[in-house]
Amino acid sequence: MEVRKKMDEGQTVDFVSAVIPELNLRLRKVELKRDYKNIVNVIAQFAEDVIYAKDWRRFEWVMQVVAYVHDRGTSELQLVINGLLPTTFSRFKKACNTIEWNYLEARLPLSLQHLILLTGNKYNEKKNRAESCSYGNN
Repeated sequence: MEVRKKMDEGQTVDFVSAVIPELNLRLRKVELKRDYKNIVNVIAQFAEDVIYAKDWRRFEWVMQVVAYVHDRGTSELQLVINGLLPTTFSRFKKACNTIEWNYLEARLPLSLQHLILLTGNKYNEKKNRAESCSYGNN
């Protein structure tokens, strides 16, 4: 079995810049070097801009890239993506109507759909626990 080397920060920037040329200049800034959170935020902001432009195919492509980077990235990069995913997708959802969001969500790569489902379930569990605790205090 072949062990695949995980993409580090530099390789992530190189890959994303190559497949999404519009991000090349933004990702090449010095302050983004070695900072996964800022790299992921730049990609997420671009994806949100694409949603506002109603360019669904471009959004699908960006999400394919995010899924690939998540799957091939280091555990640190995966943690950053997992941590930013709920906030990012709630912003995406607000940027379009329900029909558009259902269309986009159905076309997300399976790995991202799985992550959304997991984070959504964790969020709902925390919310339900908080609500049950507040009802118990009354």
